Amino acid sequence: MSWVEREPQVSHFTETGFWPIAKTYQSEPSSFSAPPATSLSSETDVQALRRALMHLNSWPEAGDVFVELLAKAQGYGVTLVPSDFDWLPQVADAACKGEDIGSRYPSIFQKLLTYSDLREKFLQMLQVRSIEV
Repeated sequence: MSWVEREPQVSHFTETGFWPIAKTYQSEPSSFSAPPATSLSSETDVQALRRALMHLNSWPEAGDVFVELLAKAQGYGVTLVPSDFDWLPQVADAACKGEDIGSRYPSIFQKLLTYSDLREKFLQMLQVRSIEV
């Protein structure tokens, strides 16, 4: 039997015989996975976040441009996970020190603009820190 007569080897990735019986993966629904729909209240919340960070001199230089771009790409590439809430105290401390949180914590900053529940918690932390000082 020469190499020409051999049956070609098929990878298990390209073998389609089992596909009809295979079940597609369905992830569990999660409130963290889907970005919220844009609404007037979330836009107002973003403006509240902007004002608070501007007051602390922590609003990123390109923050306004990023907000515009984010509105056009709503829901692409950003997923809220429970551990994001764990970052909030550290990010709030940095903001109170006047650090650019957009450049230091870009992922969290994007999520703050996207998810109102994360943004509200963050604004509460900033308010508590301003009272403590």
